[in-house]
Amino acid sequence: MGLVAAAGCSQSPEAKKARHLERGDRYFAQEQYRDAIIEYRRALRIDPNNVRAVTQVALAHFQLEELAQAFPFLVKAREVAPDNLELRRKLALVYLVSGQPEEVRKETAFVLEKAPDDLEALLLWAGTAKTPEEVDAAIRRLEAARPSFGGRAKPYLALGTLYLRKADPAAVERVFKEAVAREPKSADAHVVLANFYRARRDLERAEAEYRAAAEIAPVGSSARIQLADFYLLAGKPAEAKRILEDITQKAPDYLPAWRRVAEVAFTERKYDDSLSALAVVRKKSPMDLESLLLQGRVHLAKGETTLAIQEFHKVLKQSPQLAPARYQLAHAYVQAGNLQQARAELKEATASDPSFTEAVLRAAELDIQSGAILPAIEALEKLIATQPSEIRAYVLLGSAYQAKGEPAKATEVYRKVVAMAPKDPRGPYLVGVGLRAQGKVTEAKREFEAALALSPGYVEPLAQIAAILILEKQPDAALARVQKQISLVPTSGALQEVRGKVHLVRRDFGLAEAAFLKAIELDPNLFAVYVTLGQLYAASGKYDDALVKLNGALRVNPKDLGAYTLAGTIHQLKGDIPKAQEAYEKALALNPRFAPAANNLAYLYSEHGGDKEKALQLAQMAKEVAPEEPAISDTLGWILYKRGVYQRALALLEGSVAKLPTHPEVQYHLGMTYYKLGNKQAAKRVLTQALKLSPQFPGAEEAQGTLADLE
Repeated sequence: MGLVAAAGCSQSPEAKKARHLERGDRYFAQEQYRDAIIEYRRALRIDPNNVRAVTQVALAHFQLEELAQAFPFLVKAREVAPDNLELRRKLALVYLVSGQPEEVRKETAFVLEKAPDDLEALLLWAGTAKTPEEVDAAIRRLEAARPSFGGRAKPYLALGTLYLRKADPAAVERVFKEAVAREPKSADAHVVLANFYRARRDLERAEAEYRAAAEIAPVGSSARIQLADFYLLAGKPAEAKRILEDITQKAPDYLPAWRRVAEVAFTERKYDDSLSALAVVRKKSPMDLESLLLQGRVHLAKGETTLAIQEFHKVLKQSPQLAPARYQLAHAYVQAGNLQQARAELKEATASDPSFTEAVLRAAELDIQSGAILPAIEALEKLIATQPSEIRAYVLLGSAYQAKGEPAKATEVYRKVVAMAPKDPRGPYLVGVGLRAQGKVTEAKREFEAALALSPGYVEPLAQIAAILILEKQPDAALARVQKQISLVPTSGALQEVRGKVHLVRRDFGLAEAAFLKAIELDPNLFAVYVTLGQLYAASGKYDDALVKLNGALRVNPKDLGAYTLAGTIHQLKGDIPKAQEAYEKALALNPRFAPAANNLAYLYSEHGGDKEKALQLAQMAKEVAPEEPAISDTLGWILYKRGVYQRALALLEGSVAKLPTHPEVQYHLGMTYYKLGNKQAAKRVLTQALKLSPQFPGAEEAQGTLADLE
């Protein structure tokens, strides 16, 4: 009985908790922080308010530089152990890193009230200084505290940072050098001085300081990572990769190095290599927020939208207020065609972080696209009030006024872009657009010419000038103007496309074909050119002649993406679907992210008994690569329609029709979507328009039958 009782006692919750805490302390002392976290978390499952476990989990995450994971435990520790000044300082540091100065001041005020000479708290308080008055006050207080700095570099670094905010580079360099002199074995001091030199473009001295920091620091350290980052920025990726490989081999448990390996592979579009590096991180820290976020971005780049959305939701489950995760999730929903949910996520992102510029701009852009003009204008004006030098906000604000039918206001906004960035060709081009919308054609042409003078290869202003001349019944003058620009930039495929369009207006179909073929030879990504060439060949019936030309081109250059894609288009028009698929697949074998081929192949898979999941993946990837291309939005929207996802299809198809109003098949797709959503009036209007444009197109019979049902 005594043995049974003892065994029962050893299994009590208190005994288990004590055992987990003991193991956690042992792992922590041995710097095995991940194992320590596991034990402390087990103790917290038994006693959620255990002061020791909460405190140690926070400190362990902090030691691993996982501030996002440390944060909730630091907040909890403040509740259960409010007088622990070390934890209050660390919480203040997290707030400082995350840009919450008011919270930093609250925490440091508490610490300094208890310990007025606490230098760490004083440095954190000084780190919140932003205004000139605050900076001067912080400098005075730290200069007065210099006698207590001793041989530590950190206070000198804080003081130098304040001089940096004061824009006093001589004082900055002097104080940062003193930090290195006082504590020559401080890797942080060398890194900060290196950052200063790099900002002043003194790369030789910057490299020397980064290398000094890396030699002092352990293999698994941020100093080594920053040396690798320096080489990446200096255009020496091989050297950066060598350093990262050395870290991952000699310190395989140092996860920031694996994350950086994954990030480098991601920027190089080596997505499988990125996922392999992330797998190492996930194995050791399954819920690592940074890795989950990057993994979602990798899936998004690969067109695996569903997987991306899942990863972003995992991040948000841990940290619902993390604005970058909301922003990336919005991107995923845009790629999936769910613009309504994308707007909702962006709203959450800007609510969590009102200064998140990218989220504000993207939200305004989606609002404009969906017709919510007033909310877009309001958001952009607020952004401009806080960031008056953000040119992108002015560009979007002008487009919002254009969409609202107020071109004079748009022009006024665009003139501010010209004033802010006189060498940016977008400024005069946009002013020209605004003036033309007001009927001020002569002034508009002058602005378009100014844009071309700044950027001879800028196709939009040239297209505007050509369109004006054609409307003025001067097609020969339009052609001459385009030819002049091509002579300045003979390698531009986009300018050749404009030339082809002018030839079409002049009804010189042979010259138009030659210009379009030259366009895709120079730039295979000109999606619309394939469509136009296909229409030319369909009108003339010269499919076989075109294929002979393309086969000849492929014999000379078997890696010609444009030739494969155009051949696929012609086979598709001829009704030879297997050969069309083969041509598109060959193009994608050369470049798996080639949007024109991906889009067309997705359509064929969807319409002709192919792999429906692969069709969706290809269409989503094409949308991610070319988000503004209306034909791609149409393909993705129609695929979603056929899967019964009507609401998401609707947003994509409405956008396509807005840009392709004379395309009967696109009108048909939108009309059928309206029909499935129960909007009979809109369905009748759009399907009637489709048949009015052409009584013969794929789906015309279904359109007629649906209209009959609606009568």
